[in-house]
Amino acid sequence: MRFKKGDLVVVVAAGPENEGTVGKTGIVVDGGALSGGDVSVRSIDSWAVEAIKGYRSYTPDQLREA
Repeated sequence: MRFKKGDLVVVVAAGPENEGTVGKTGIVVDGGALSGGDVSVRSIDSWAVEAIKGYRSYTPDQLREA
């Protein structure tokens, strides 16, 4: 499934770098065109964490539309 900027998504699977985010909802920032296939998602973490660490990145099969 292809996601585009602004899509609301739910995390359905996560690797070790995104542990604890399954079930959280976020907004797609980049559908993979800029990151070589990974989907960048914002609003998974608090604004303070995102300001320091940046957005979370997932493969398309780890997400579904909300």
